[in-house]
Amino acid sequence: MLPQLRFFAVAMLLCVSACGFHLKGNLPHAVLPVNTWSVQGDVLQSHLESALRHNQASVNPNAQAQIKLLHYETKKDIYTITRAAKLNEYLLSMRIVVQAYRGNRAWGEPISLQIQRIMPYADSMILGKQYEEEQIWQEMQHDAAQQIVRQMAFLKDE
Repeated sequence: MLPQLRFFAVAMLLCVSACGFHLKGNLPHAVLPVNTWSVQGDVLQSHLESALRHNQASVNPNAQAQIKLLHYETKKDIYTITRAAKLNEYLLSMRIVVQAYRGNRAWGEPISLQIQRIMPYADSMILGKQYEEEQIWQEMQHDAAQQIVRQMAFLKDE
């Protein structure tokens, strides 16, 4: 029985690795079409700059390629209510639209992202929920910045 189990484990490992599976955070670096970028947008600026640096790009205010934040909207809605009419979960939503510019001209189409997370809620744990909510918003901004930089890799030279 033990040799069959080993064979099965090795076969599964090979199947998972052959399909291109990567653990979150271990994605290959995006190959950006320009090596130097500037970022304009207070809310996501630090997250975008970190994501650019993580992908071997430099950040310079006078770069020939820019990322501009056109729209940023957050929303917190009630997601579920229990049968006893008590709040059970919130739905945190973030909508972001950015545009890449090269020189003073728009480069490619605007990138629009919609990111959502569900936050459980309990009246008995209200003290830690504000901190948890702030952490979730930060995580969503970080995730958005990584998605934007990955999509910037698909821009074509004109």
